[in-house]
Amino acid sequence: MTYDWWLTPAAYAAIGVILTEARLRRAASKGKKLVFHGSLLFKLGCGGGALGLFVLLYQQWVPTELWVKLGCVGFVLAFLFGWPKTITTDDHGIESHWWWRRKVFIPWDEVEYAETGPLGAIKVVGTHGRIEFEGYNADPDRFRKEVTKRSSVKKIVAPSEFTGLHLQQGRKK
Repeated sequence: MTYDWWLTPAAYAAIGVILTEARLRRAASKGKKLVFHGSLLFKLGCGGGALGLFVLLYQQWVPTELWVKLGCVGFVLAFLFGWPKTITTDDHGIESHWWWRRKVFIPWDEVEYAETGPLGAIKVVGTHGRIEFEGYNADPDRFRKEVTKRSSVKKIVAPSEFTGLHLQQGRKK
């Protein structure tokens, strides 16, 4: 079996196109709420991947070995559970929800810190929850402005800048 050299640059190009589309897409405004949806291309990739594997699995169900069937079912589930989350902000706080998981809500006055992550991700940590704004969510610049404007966090730090002093405040020696 030979290595197809073009697959790696093609995968990086696809990731770059998805991240660029997310940066160019604007957050939706619903009254006083801002809604940060996942990238349309990322949704199409997840939905198309799940549908394509499901159709392939359906067509090849009888002549295929069990381990191949289980692998394809696992990939279909991974595509479905990888569906991008939606993040909303309003006057009260920030909320994150997936179709398969309970909502996470952090009031603005409970936001402890925010830090950057890989591929443009921003992790917002509150007293009782954590929300990660992935790089494939729409309008990352607007999200940064919302977090720094509405919460007590005035700078979103990189993990290398983070001191972790808030973790030591509650400890007694």
